[in-house]
Amino acid sequence: MPGIQETQLYCLADRTYFDTPARLPDEESRYRLDTDPPPAGWRREAVGLWTSLVPEHVQPAEQGWKIHVSTVPGEAEATLRDTARICVRHGVPFKFLRSEKALLLVAGKHMNRSGAGKFIAAYPPDETVFLALADELSRTLAGRSGPYILSDLRIGDAPVYTRYGAYVPRWCDDAEGRRVLALRDPSGKLVPDERGVVFRMPSWVEVPEALRPHLAARAAARDDSFPYTVTGALQFSNAGGIYLAEDRATGRRVVLREARPHCGLDGAGDDAVTRLRREHRALTALAGLDCVPEVYGVRTVWEHHFLIEEHIEGNTLLEEIVARFALVRGADSADELAPYVAWTESVTGELARALEQIHARGLRFGDLHPSNIIVRPDGRIALVDFEYATALDDQDTPLAGGQGLQAPPGTPGAEADAYALWATWLSMLMPVMEMAGLERAKALTLERWARRRYALPAGAGPRRPGLLSGLDASRRREAEVADLFEGPEVDWAGIRTRLLAGIHAGATPGRADRLFPGAPDLFATGGTDLANGAAGVLYALHRTGAPVPGEWTDWLAAAALRRDPAGAGGLYDGLPGAALVLSLLGRTEQGREVWERATSAEPMTASADLLTGRAGTALAALRMARLDGAAPDPRLVDSALRTARDLDLLVRGEHVDGMKPPESAGLLRGLSGAALLLLELHALTGEAWLRRSARTALGREAGHLVTMDDGSLQVKDGRRHLLYLGQGSSGVALVAQAYTARYEDEALSALIPGVAKGCAMEFVREPGLFTGRAGLAAAAGQLDPLTRTGPGVMASVRNLAWHLVADEDALLVPGATLRRFSADLGTGAAGLLLALHFLSGAKDTAGGERPPGLLELLTLG
Repeated sequence: MPGIQETQLYCLADRTYFDTPARLPDEESRYRLDTDPPPAGWRREAVGLWTSLVPEHVQPAEQGWKIHVSTVPGEAEATLRDTARICVRHGVPFKFLRSEKALLLVAGKHMNRSGAGKFIAAYPPDETVFLALADELSRTLAGRSGPYILSDLRIGDAPVYTRYGAYVPRWCDDAEGRRVLALRDPSGKLVPDERGVVFRMPSWVEVPEALRPHLAARAAARDDSFPYTVTGALQFSNAGGIYLAEDRATGRRVVLREARPHCGLDGAGDDAVTRLRREHRALTALAGLDCVPEVYGVRTVWEHHFLIEEHIEGNTLLEEIVARFALVRGADSADELAPYVAWTESVTGELARALEQIHARGLRFGDLHPSNIIVRPDGRIALVDFEYATALDDQDTPLAGGQGLQAPPGTPGAEADAYALWATWLSMLMPVMEMAGLERAKALTLERWARRRYALPAGAGPRRPGLLSGLDASRRREAEVADLFEGPEVDWAGIRTRLLAGIHAGATPGRADRLFPGAPDLFATGGTDLANGAAGVLYALHRTGAPVPGEWTDWLAAAALRRDPAGAGGLYDGLPGAALVLSLLGRTEQGREVWERATSAEPMTASADLLTGRAGTALAALRMARLDGAAPDPRLVDSALRTARDLDLLVRGEHVDGMKPPESAGLLRGLSGAALLLLELHALTGEAWLRRSARTALGREAGHLVTMDDGSLQVKDGRRHLLYLGQGSSGVALVAQAYTARYEDEALSALIPGVAKGCAMEFVREPGLFTGRAGLAAAAGQLDPLTRTGPGVMASVRNLAWHLVADEDALLVPGATLRRFSADLGTGAAGLLLALHFLSGAKDTAGGERPPGLLELLTLG
């Protein structure tokens, strides 16, 4: 899954669903070169936000010295016109961002900083043309402005940059087994095309003599008089970094806030330097208050600006919530919850006093959220990040803040801060306030639940904002969701009907890149995969007995056959899963064709897990081998057994070329998936080594489990403790349960109750199948030997009302990070459909004498 910053990019084109930035609505700001006819003898191509102009009948080089040009919005049209004229005269293919809106996006705060700032990219065919083009561009564009491209070498004082890299996409695995863009070394081998935040060259490439002065200028761009030594990095963004540092003369610890010119543009078009100066003015005006850091000054080093301010000891409020949150630490009764409630009241009081002091100086804060609040060791708080702190009556500077924590645009300064204070208080009690950004009245639903659960008196917490007193339509939608979950019985049929309506409402068979909205990862798979793409949605529909329109199956088949087999992926992220689903839907020939494409390419992934790796592909082979109910296809069984032999070596700690064990544990991201494959192959063949290997794999998985304060067993993954199906103890327990159903094993049997206890956890941040409440509730129902719908399971099901949003006759499900809705299997509506189908005991379309177990449903058994 993309990180938070990258996920934000997929929130820009659509306010309802995650969508590719390429669908940014930018027609009104397209550059003329994007809409005018191309020059004679040239053709235009569009890929994402980029428009390319390429000479007819010219085959581009594979790699070389590429040229990048950066710009600022006010100079972009002229810079594009001049660069295009020079490239066309030299016959050099080039691409450019198609619109001003796209330029603002690429220069924005959420872009990856290594490549941010690129406006034009040119691809000279050889070094001679490169040097001529670079020279003319640097002379023509001298003195113009643009962000510094960190991965590149700047040529002169123009916004013209270069680095040696790939021109056309080639792929290879890096040292971590990830698929990355590649260069071809002199031997012909594909090696990673490293794109970092510093300029570097492949070891075999010699720097042209004409570039050496620019390299020397880059090396000389330093300021030895800067009086601080950086000791650590707190945060990076396209705007700049935040660093811990020490004053070399006094040893005093400080925080350096970096701002890069023309970078990190926000919604108002302000760059990082503009916001740094605003923060400096605010901190200067607030000097003397103990709720803000003391400011020591501003320095410019080379082209980067630094605000130097006091380092405040403590943790962010977000870190404190994670460390203290009572509902995931075994607290149940009001007395057990009381210490946490008292702490939230203390923090809220401190925040209210801080805001009063800031308002008394005539300023609003404008960006209150848990990551901008420091809780000192003695309990006092301080606010940090004053980039949006302006006069109380300022109507021009936008409000910032986390999703669901900020007041509606246009809210006056003091009122906006009051809203954020109330929302921050509620987020300490219910850390899912992103939901209020998707449905404003969801904040009232969460508040009612919190007041009841924590036994809060009527006057507890800050005054509820008057902005929440209306919201009639939003309140009506919330009432519809409540009716489904809060009656004497959960309305299973009504929930199913409305989930299906939501899936249908989001379908876009006219698009080539996706059929259903899902997590951003689907755009890397052509929209076909099981976890986040069409295959998973169609599988859930099929398995739950819902009609699957032929048009949708046609879409999956066509998209899977378009996908490059060189990046075929695994069971849940690639073509093997799509092939299996097509076969289950009766498209046997198309399924076989996709399967052959999926398994024809080398090299295979280094992963050994079920999600993307070789265990998943082998399990898919086993499923494909047994589809028609006749004798299993020996070719496919042999393929699965070959992988099983490698997995056997791996789980016993031996080295296997081209394969590495997962670093964590779980059904999809651990060795539990390998154990399931080995177990099923043992059942098919009777070969004893397969059973032994399955047990060894489960033993290694059990080694990741730790006992929590509430007695539950969870996977320890660094600082996190995980129960989820995809990565976590519930997936381990499901496979352990399958093993102990066939063979007596005291140790594996003993871990199941501890995992089951955790799966009925009261608080879960996300609703989805692989990393959320739906998967945990279903796992609790499977692991409970008495009933699928015990009190703990049903309480968890009812709490899905925190997340689901009514939209006419549909239910929408927020996906990963809760920032947009998703219909996919892993994070969205299809996963809920499958989980609730299992829990409700509804009939399975696969037939059989008994209802399917959850493990069968999850692994297409």
